[in-house]
Amino acid sequence: MPRVTHPSSPGLFPEGDSPRSRIAYETRRTTQKAAQAANRRRAVPRWQQFLGRRATVIVPLALVGGLVLWGWASGKLAAAGNAVDSAFLDVTARGGLRVQEVLVKGRKETDGAQVLAALGVERGSPILGFDPHAARKQLEQIPWIASARIERRLPDTLFVVLTERQPMAIWQHEQKLALVDAEGTVLTDHNLDHFPNLPILVGEGAPKQGRALLAALASEPTIQSRVDAAVLVGARRWDLHLKGGLEVRLPEVNFEAAVHQLAALEASDKILERDVVAIDLRVPDRLVVQSSPAAIAAKAAAKAADKKRQAAAQAAAKKN
Repeated sequence: MPRVTHPSSPGLFPEGDSPRSRIAYETRRTTQKAAQAANRRRAVPRWQQFLGRRATVIVPLALVGGLVLWGWASGKLAAAGNAVDSAFLDVTARGGLRVQEVLVKGRKETDGAQVLAALGVERGSPILGFDPHAARKQLEQIPWIASARIERRLPDTLFVVLTERQPMAIWQHEQKLALVDAEGTVLTDHNLDHFPNLPILVGEGAPKQGRALLAALASEPTIQSRVDAAVLVGARRWDLHLKGGLEVRLPEVNFEAAVHQLAALEASDKILERDVVAIDLRVPDRLVVQSSPAAIAAKAAAKAADKKRQAAAQAAAKKN
């Protein structure tokens, strides 16, 4: 059958009126239109294209940012935030999230009223409004408390774990007594009679330097049990005041060895049982012992009596 061409469309497909020609022609026309559209888009700067595409996002954000900045500068934003927070906490409290109980673990010497005051919380207050970190800092300001840990246990309980400091000695300074720990922290100056077995450290700076001395004494129980007080002399060295009035002068350097030497002398010679008032160990490898006045007087009397006996014996020998 012969091919028929529509008379109203001469030259529509220059390559001919075959299906392949029509498809090629339509493909070229589509490509040309796309190129023309691309050229029109390139005529507009890219930053304008960017703003045009994102105007619906940028404009609202700019408005919100401006309002926030104005609210912050005027103080109304903080007030509004506080009002929202207060309302939120009030709702949670009415829903049962309020403090009804405070459980404290590890409290032995710390006053309970001090703990509650440091927590700064009252029964019935919103538990979500309680700040555990701020409360922990306040608790650790109490001298007895070395560290604290606080948990909110919903719906109504605060759980507090305390680690208390360990008392080391009684510190005597400027005619006042106080309880101190190994770090030199003053724990209290009340109820010191509750700690009758603790040693007494005397002098400015004695608590901080006393830890090493007390450790040396603990290694020699026979000496430790006799010590009544340790006096820091010139912030450099220690004098031990033993029960019964005996004074032991320790060296500034390597006083631990002097303590061991004293223990060895007590074990071998019972030096602490003798009638002496002072033992000087400040010079290495040398022991200086000071006798008591009574011992000195007795020794002088014994020497005088010995001389008298010798004189009498010589006189008797001459007569014979």
